[in-house]
Amino acid sequence: MNANIRRSDRKRSTDNFLSALIRVDLRLIPLFLLFAFTISAQRTANGWQWQNPLPQGNPLYAIHFAKDKLHGFTVGSDNTILRTENGGFSWQRQTTNTNVVLSGVWCRDKQRAFIVGARGTLLETKNGGKDWRTVDLGVREHFYNISFDNAGLAGWIVGSHGKVFRTLDGGAKWEAVTTPSTDQLLRVSALDELNAIAVGINGLAIVTADGGETWNSSTLCNGAMLSGAAFLGAKTMLAVGYGGCVARSDDGGETFKKIETYSTADILSVSFISEGTGSMTDANGAAWITGDGGVTWLPINVRTNPKLVDIKFGDEFTGWAVGENGLILRTDDGAYSWQRLSEGGREDVNDLTMLDDEIGAAVGSRGRIWLTNNAGKEWFAVFSDVEKNLNAVNFFDGDKGWIVGDGGTVLRTINGGASWGKGANESTADLSGVFFVSDRVGIAVGANGTIIRTTTGGATWESVASGTKHWLEDVKFFDETNGVVVGDRGTILITANAGETWENITIGATENLYAIGVADAKTAYAVGSSGIIFRTDDAGKTWKDQESPIRSNLFAVSVLDMNNVVAVGDLGTVVYTDNGSKWSVQQSATSKLLQAIVYRGGSKLWLGGRGGTIIRRTEPLSPSLLNWPKSPPVLIRNTGKARPQPRQPLLTISSDGDIPIAMPSPTPDQKKP
Repeated sequence: MNANIRRSDRKRSTDNFLSALIRVDLRLIPLFLLFAFTISAQRTANGWQWQNPLPQGNPLYAIHFAKDKLHGFTVGSDNTILRTENGGFSWQRQTTNTNVVLSGVWCRDKQRAFIVGARGTLLETKNGGKDWRTVDLGVREHFYNISFDNAGLAGWIVGSHGKVFRTLDGGAKWEAVTTPSTDQLLRVSALDELNAIAVGINGLAIVTADGGETWNSSTLCNGAMLSGAAFLGAKTMLAVGYGGCVARSDDGGETFKKIETYSTADILSVSFISEGTGSMTDANGAAWITGDGGVTWLPINVRTNPKLVDIKFGDEFTGWAVGENGLILRTDDGAYSWQRLSEGGREDVNDLTMLDDEIGAAVGSRGRIWLTNNAGKEWFAVFSDVEKNLNAVNFFDGDKGWIVGDGGTVLRTINGGASWGKGANESTADLSGVFFVSDRVGIAVGANGTIIRTTTGGATWESVASGTKHWLEDVKFFDETNGVVVGDRGTILITANAGETWENITIGATENLYAIGVADAKTAYAVGSSGIIFRTDDAGKTWKDQESPIRSNLFAVSVLDMNNVVAVGDLGTVVYTDNGSKWSVQQSATSKLLQAIVYRGGSKLWLGGRGGTIIRRTEPLSPSLLNWPKSPPVLIRNTGKARPQPRQPLLTISSDGDIPIAMPSPTPDQKKP
């Protein structure tokens, strides 16, 4: 594990972890499916509630609608199934008895649909998703895609190691089909019971005109990974893939001609509604349209440049697309413009704080600040006047709070977060942690051993010697004078004079320490890379390594008391202890990187992370009966502290630059004056 992982590089840390763990060539299958199928842990949403984005924030890999363009499904990682009955303007989450990544879906009508996924998963519903039946095909290969012909009778499934299955009766019976390949087949398009095209890794495109009895095999675009295929007519088909690959055949797949798009962006999906009209999406966030059967293409930029991994059209004008962070889009003008069917920001959530059980704040990338007055049921944006990443937030009381971020950014509020002003800080180092021991005295830490201190409530800051050049990640205090800082390569610093001077503590570890949580005047926990967990019972002078149940990075920790602690990290990892020593893994609702946490006992647990993720626990972590404190311990008491009060932003954000929210067309009754 790289010992120099920075807060801004945490996504890279996950990728490194994946590569080391699975030991595979990253080119084998598309990144969005590689991540999902190889190491995503089994997860369900039981006991968790998404608060942002909505309806949920896990990656979505496929979407499909019935011919009425009202009833549809989208599926994705972490066993995600969403259903709509009104064209996508509202969604309901559905559950199954499986617990896998789901990668393909086909909706025949408002009652019947099929879903495929990892480990040979094939699901069928005949009642609109109220019940899903597992269809056992006798294999445990990963299924990547499913497609039916226009009549909905002839269907094809493709998967790993060249596995292909076919049905001729609408899915009542499936049979294995032999192919000339043992490579991963990622997408399939069916014209009828005889004609189909499947594409996959290494530029592989296989075409059959006799129901799979024989196949014509081609290598397209110099072996680029192929991520989509579509039939345009009886003999005409298109294959798309990485490196800007677009190839068309006009002779039933005997030969393919590369189409020049003058782009090298990876093409992620393609959909045609007729022989001439089609669209595709790329990894740079563009939607491409064609009116001449894919001979020429026009790119249409989508605001925020989202990675849309699947696109489907119901007619010449109406289409849908899905992708990262639970994003669902709709177009009603043939892909010239797109609107969001999902809600909420998708900027990374870097830190969370709850002032009480109802009032809280979150900060994140691109200068984002969010507030909640109702325990996270609603999060609303606050103007920050900065574009830098904001990495940490700390409130001294209900009024006074501070935020630090990249480039030496320091913000402060005196009205509970309704508005924020900048502090004067000469340092331009990225700041990753902040803590105030009073309404005047505070400490912030960050890159290259940076420690800055204020005695003016954050109006002005001065540098303090740290004695190290290692990145410092977090700072907390046991009381008004005794504090601790953690950072790279096992760095721990302590102070006994409110941060005026700092002493290095050697703990014999080289792992990065990313976060610290304080329980009382003596007890604290530190977490870091490779799942490392330390505990101190003497205000940071000595530390004991605790046995960790995981090896993935832990990025944040929240302490209720000396025994009840929760930490989060890579791949949606949640670990907790209720006795201060033995740690257990808690199943979470996502495999996304988590880097923010607030734990106030029982079900009062909030997690934050990549792509705007904020999820809340709806039941206690442990089934054992625990006597929870009525509120978290208050370490620095001051009877003059202002209590948290509901607040609204003084300066509203008229536009956050995101894709506009889709609005359903008014009904005839609504149009009447």
